Formats: sequence, structure tokens, C-alpha cells
Amino acid sequence: MLEVVCLASPTLIAGLALFTIGLYVFYQWLLPTPIPGIAYNPEAINSLLGDAPDMIREVNATKELRVWCAKQVKKMNSPICQVFIRPFSKPWILLADFREARDILTRRKEFDKSALISDGMACMGDFHGVFQTGDAFKTNRQLIQDLMTSTFLNNFMGPAIHSKGLELMQLFEIKMKLARARPFSVKTDFEYASLDVMLHFAFGNNWVHTATGPQVEILSHSDALPTQDGDLQEPADFPKAPIDDFLVSVYKAPEVVEELINAIVPKLKLWIWKKQSWYKKIFETKDRVIEQQIAIGIENYRAGRVETGIEHMLMREAARAEKLGREPDFQSNVFVDEIFGDIIGGHHTTSGAMMWLVKYLTDFPRIQSKLRTILRAGLPSAYEQQRFPTFEEIRSARIPYLDAVIEEMLRLNAVTVTREALCDTQILGCHIPKGTQVFLVSNGPGFLSPSLPIDESKRSETSRIAKLRGTWDETEDLTVFDPERWLIYKSDGDGDENVEFDGAAGPQLVFGLGPRGCWGRKLAHMEMRTILALLIWNYELLETPQALSSYAGLEGIARVPQKCYVKLRKI
Repeated sequence: MLEVVCLASPTLIAGLALFTIGLYVFYQWLLPTPIPGIAYNPEAINSLLGDAPDMIREVNATKELRVWCAKQVKKMNSPICQVFIRPFSKPWILLADFREARDILTRRKEFDKSALISDGMACMGDFHGVFQTGDAFKTNRQLIQDLMTSTFLNNFMGPAIHSKGLELMQLFEIKMKLARARPFSVKTDFEYASLDVMLHFAFGNNWVHTATGPQVEILSHSDALPTQDGDLQEPADFPKAPIDDFLVSVYKAPEVVEELINAIVPKLKLWIWKKQSWYKKIFETKDRVIEQQIAIGIENYRAGRVETGIEHMLMREAARAEKLGREPDFQSNVFVDEIFGDIIGGHHTTSGAMMWLVKYLTDFPRIQSKLRTILRAGLPSAYEQQRFPTFEEIRSARIPYLDAVIEEMLRLNAVTVTREALCDTQILGCHIPKGTQVFLVSNGPGFLSPSLPIDESKRSETSRIAKLRGTWDETEDLTVFDPERWLIYKSDGDGDENVEFDGAAGPQLVFGLGPRGCWGRKLAHMEMRTILALLIWNYELLETPQALSSYAGLEGIARVPQKCYVKLRKI
């Protein structure tokens, strides 16, 4: 027996050696494989996890992927680089160059909606933002095309935004008095006000519940509130009134989308969540309420009353059905999913933008004062009569500085736009394989710091022939909030100076560009413009304690502040 074992030992040893070599070769095969010619972190390709641990540490600390992405571009000192995040998958491409990003979004059909993002948005059903730019996307966009017309926005949405803005000002006044010179959070207040705006957008007066109204009601009974005394640097705290279950569903749905987008395997996570009661409650409530509102909308449409978002969608479906010679399908899931997606997108993004505006104007009192002076000059009747300006006055007034303040805030807080290569292609002369995820980094070089040098011959043909403005000054500190970047000063023949707002003056990707650019951009601008004008008209934003004034953000569907506190003084 001993002799047999001894004779077998060389064979066993050889087998173990071959097995070990095989394991090593297999391990090497599994390691990240860089795309030739594109910068990367050499350490990342020596680990199955690639850059993922470093990214996870950064995101856990900052709550923002965009911060980590910008750091990689700067570290590799290249406008295009690659990172390895998902094991056994293609690397992600990071591109930090506005000209090429604009070209990809507006002219290059070999790039489209990222599957990475679509998988994370799968819970939104038939919402147009889930689809690539094909028939489903175009069909849904046609269904909602009336909702960004001047008629719908100015006649239906504008007065409602103004009304919701006045209710928000009322809430702020109550809080200001109760706070007794202490700061207080307005994060939820902006979220609720924007939610109310989007509910009116979808349902109009067919929907009676609001988010802001209950907060005004509960705080109006000040005798029931705790006394807000003590350290004036400490924030005042206020109770919150409960809101309708459907409003809770709308409020929580963005969190679901954001977690799915950031999941390693979003389809698996969604499959697990769909079996859980909290998830079912959100989306069952959504279906039940919107189906009820669609039924009301059908009655109104058939009675010849078309006002709300849903009613315009029904009218558009009826017109399309007639053209195609079929019966209209008012029971399609598209109506439910599309209007829900529009509500979520509009409320979450615009409320975050309003928070950033408050923070910048608080920390830049000179800009705040200048904006107030310009508003008063641009709205003389309201100022003389010591009243709030009407929506029509705000809409009609030419106030370039107001537009510049908004545009500068948006520039500083754009999230990364993602696209997917639909075929083998190139970016800046580098081969990009089909299926590669491309992240257009909007907070790195070319945006918040000077552009990195690029050989013009490596740009795409469409990028090279595109018209350049050439007016953006990259020698200034691009991380500083400065609305003047978006203004052009011209002298007329009489020696007077005219000011014009130029929205194309600099790099801007916050709404995307091209056929997939943000559909609700006009509505968002109207809401920001109206509510900001009312706020600065009525209140001075005083300095808040440093502990409450962080510019740390939370990145998801949009970038929103982690904290948003104000200290108000009525003017």
C-alpha cells in the first residue's frame, strides 16, 4: 500500500500543480480587461473588484457618485478614462468634455438611453424615460406633447404655481414667527410645494388633497406648539402633519428608483422588493388613485372639458386613434405610468433646485440684494402698491438676472448623464465597444475646472464642425456661484447699457440635451422663476450657522442638498 501511494504521489502533485495553474489562469482571465488606449487606474486591474471598493468608500462618505467620477478624471489627467465597477463586466467610460458630451447627446445616434439606468427605472413601468429612443418613447412623448405648450403652461400651470408659491410664503411666515430668529429647515417645505404643483399639473381641481395645506393648518395653532426658545444658533423644530397615502407614494417612489439604479443587480433587487408589503403599498396606491383620476378625466373629456394633464393626454389618444382608424384605449397602463413618472420627475428635481437657490442666495447676500433690487425695478406696479407680483407680471417681466441666477445654480449641481453605445464606435479617437456605459461627467474639467487639452483631430466629425460660442471664461474660479457668467452687456446707440441672458454661454447638462433632453424643462423654469421671485420679494435670507450650511448633496434622480436651513426676515 505504501508503495502504491508513493508511486501515485508524482501524479497527484502534477495534478495539483495543473489545477493551481488553471485556477491562476482563470483568475487572470476574470480580472478587469482595459479598453486599449483609454486611461485607467493600474491598481484596479489587479483585483476582481476593480475600482468598486474605492468608489463605494467615496460614495458612502459623500453620498454622490459624481464627486468620485470627477476625481478619477483629474487623477488620470485625461478627458476620457475608464473605471471598473461591476465584476466581469465592461468598464465604464468617464468623459469630461462638454463639446464631445453635447455631440453625443445631440448628434450621434450610436448612443442612447443607458440600460444601467433603464434597469433601475423598471419600477416606473411604461413611463417614457425608461425606454430607448424608439417607438415606445416617441409614442409616449406624443401623448404628452400638449403639456409643455405656452397655452397649457401660462393659462393652467402658471396661476397654480403662483398660488402654491403664496401658500408656501404663508407657511414660511408662520415658521419665521414661531422660530423667533432661529433657523429652521425648509427641505420638506419645498418638496411638498413642488409636489402640490405636479399634482395640479396631472389632476387639476379634480384632486383635493395637498401636502402644504396640512402643514399650514397644524402650525397655525401655535398654542399647541413647543416654545422655540434657547440658543439662537440651534434650529427650531416643527411638527409635521400627515399627508395623503398617494402623496406618500409619490414622495417615496424616487427613493426606490435611486436605490435600484445604484444596485449591483437592479433586476434581482426589484424582483425581491415586489414581494414586500411596503413596495406593494406604494405602487398599488399609485395605480388605484391614478385610475380613479383617469375615470374623472374621461368624463370631463367626453363633456368637452379639457384642462388637466390627464385630460390632455386622453384628448391626444383620441385624436391618434381616430387617425389610425381604431377605438381609443383609455385603459392603457401607459396613462397611469406616464403621469406618475411625470409627477415624480417634476416634484423631485425642482424642489431640489429651489433648495440650492436658497443656499446660494443666503451665502451670497450681495447677489441676493442685487436680485431683489432688479426684481423691484422690473415689477414696478407691485412694488409701488406694496403687494406680491402676480404670475402674469412675473411671466411677462424681462429679468435677465433672475434667469442667470437660476442657470448658475443649475450649472453647479448637474448630475452625471449616462448613455450606452449601441454599436462599436469611437470617442476622442478611442474604441468604444458595443454595450459600454458612458458617463458624461458634468462637475469635472470643462465644467467646474478648466478643460483638459484635446487633439482636435481626435474629435468626431460632427463635433469638429459644430459652432463654438467661445465666450466662456475658464480662467475664473468655476466652482464659485456667479450669475454674471450668463449675462451679456451691450450698449445701444444712446449710450444706455442693455443686459441679455445667454443660456448657451457656457457648459450645461443639467437637463440633458438633444431628443432625450428633459421634457419638463419649461415647467421647471416657470416654477423656479415664480417661487424664487415671491421668496426674494417678501423675505431676506439671513446667514445661517455653519453647521447647518453644508453644500453636501444627495445624488439620485437629481442632486439635492443634504441640509437646507433658512433664517428669515420679512421685508
